[in-house]
Amino acid sequence: MATTTRVRRTHADWQAVISRAERSSLSTAAFCAGEGISTASFYLWRKRWRASNPPQGDVGEEAPEFLDLGLLSRPANTEGASWDLELDLGDGVVLRLRRA
Repeated sequence: MATTTRVRRTHADWQAVISRAERSSLSTAAFCAGEGISTASFYLWRKRWRASNPPQGDVGEEAPEFLDLGLLSRPANTEGASWDLELDLGDGVVLRLRRA
């Protein structure tokens, strides 16, 4: 009967494993078998790593600017000041704010 030794990996170790897997031409199952790790552990750590390291935008893509919504408040002495604000949140979700 074969015994297996459980290897404890740090976050940095998992980051290195995930990076190697992304560069590899092997399937996930074949890569994990070669590394001696279960595919379930790999997928769990890859999900955790991606959640803490969201993909960076395309090169040259500008970061969204901050808009202080306090600037949109209507001063007491301004009659008829209005504004429209539309935020595209992705996946077809759009948030529209209007002050008439």
